Amino acid sequence: MKLNDSKIVIRPGKRYLIALFVYIYVAVIMLWSLVKVPLSEDTNGAPRVMLLIIASILGIYFLLFILFTKIELSNKKISIKQLPLKRSEYLWSEISHAKITDESFAYPCVIYAGGRRILKIPRTYFGYEQLFYELDKRNIIRKDDLYVAAKSALKIDKEGLKQ
Repeated sequence: MKLNDSKIVIRPGKRYLIALFVYIYVAVIMLWSLVKVPLSEDTNGAPRVMLLIIASILGIYFLLFILFTKIELSNKKISIKQLPLKRSEYLWSEISHAKITDESFAYPCVIYAGGRRILKIPRTYFGYEQLFYELDKRNIIRKDDLYVAAKSALKIDKEGLKQ
């Protein structure tokens, strides 16, 4: 893939969206069940309200994470935008190396700048494949056994989508 005038955008993938929908479903069922159960005379509604507030805060944070997490690859730089509104930009020349780590067959790609980890992207993110091949094209990614395993996993994923 060429980066001449276009940008590659990497965002959280389908698993994160599915988890968000499951969380919303569980929160709605919890709200419905708490409303249906009548209050007894010796208790007040404070525990119910606290439970709903905690569930709402977690749901809103998860939703904001999905909406605001975005990594853009351009011809000159990598722009990282994450929650809580953390923004950073790195030129390709600042990237020291990248490597694939072995975490439950997810093969996340970890990118380093100046010896410090700046980014970790799991294979479930939209755009992981483009990032992988862009790092490979620029000879930034470490080519070891995990690199080969991640590359074959990407090929298997691609073949699974075709069938």
